[in-house]
Order: sequence, then structure tokens, then C-alpha cells
Amino acid sequence: MCAILLGDSTWQDLMEGQPTLLKLMPRLGLDTQMGMDLLCLAGMVISFFCVASRTARDFISFTLLWMFYLSLYQVGQTFLWFQWDILLLEAGFLTIIVAPFNLQLLGRRWPVGNPHDGITLWLVRWLLFRLMFASGIVKLTSKCPLWWGLTALNVHFESQCIPTPAAWYWHHLPEWFLKLGVVATYVIEIPIPFLFFSPVKSLRTFAFWSQLLFVLIYVTA
Repeated sequence: MCAILLGDSTWQDLMEGQPTLLKLMPRLGLDTQMGMDLLCLAGMVISFFCVASRTARDFISFTLLWMFYLSLYQVGQTFLWFQWDILLLEAGFLTIIVAPFNLQLLGRRWPVGNPHDGITLWLVRWLLFRLMFASGIVKLTSKCPLWWGLTALNVHFESQCIPTPAAWYWHHLPEWFLKLGVVATYVIEIPIPFLFFSPVKSLRTFAFWSQLLFVLIYVTA
């Protein structure tokens, strides 16, 4: 379908090497920098509508967002080679298949609650499990004395990339509290993720609130 819309030669150029929509920008009279700005702005607009309107949260919107970010990732080099960039691409792809197949504009709408929903939801759980479990295990396998000595938070808040004003206050918390925070990190990242797959809803709910508590650390950076 894309080949029909773009033409065989254009489609071949687009998919050759590292696929990125930026290869199409010269046809629009734009250079790479302007093309990157255009993709960023388009992504911001689509994201805004996804937040503001439930109707916009369909596979088309998330497919476009994923394609835009993948295009930027392909040329971002070391600036986009962090763990969260790969995570965003993987989570974004899962969002495409989780999102409803909305054909409302054509007078049709994919029924709510399909058999595939359960499968894709398990894929999302698997992604979150891998992220949390691997993050916890790597702290131990690295043999870092800070993590093994429960003193990692003593330096974490002052060594973050972009600390917030709250980081100063968290850094000056009592040492016993910071060590307790390291222990809590191990518990939340290693054993609790197994509860994501529990058939007992109360255990899954407990795992959810544990993860929500864990992300409060983001107020410091």
C-alpha cells in the first residue's frame, strides 16, 4: 500500500539501509534539520489530540507517532542510544497493536473488547516485567559497591543528569532512610514484577501501587 502511495522507487529508497521518513524531506524541499523539526512538531500535535480526545487514540495515531520517533532515532546516533529510547520504541509498537482499530471516519468502528486484547496486554506486562526485573538484577551483577553496600542513594540525587530542586532535600534525608530506599528498590524491581502475571487481581493491584510508588523518585529529576 505504501509502495502504491509513494511509488516503487521512493519506497525502495525509504526502506534501504536505515528506514527513516527524513529521506522523503528533500522531495518536500526541506533539509534534514527542518525535517526533524517537522516530525517533532507533528508528533507533538498528534500527541496533544491523543491526550485531549479519546477518538484520536487509535492505531493510526500511534503508528504515526512510532514512525516519527523511529525516523528520529535512526539519525539521532548517540543522543538517542539510551535505554529509554529503545524502550519508547518497543512500548510504542505495542501501543499500536493494543490501540483500537478505529475506522469511524469510514462509518465503521472495530468492536470494543477483542480476543487479541488479552494477548497484547500480556505483551505489555512482559515488557514491564523485563524492564523492572533487568533493572534490579543488573544492579547486583554489576558488583557495584554502592548498590551492594546500600549506599547508592547517597550519591544518586546529586549525580543525576537534570536534578530538580527536590533532589537537594532528598539527598539530605537520614542515611538509614536512604538505605531503606535501596532495599525497597530491590524489592520493587526484582520479586514484585512476578506479580504482574498473578491470576489474583489483588496481587496485581499491589504490584501496580508498588510501581506507582517507585516512580515518585522522578520528582527529583
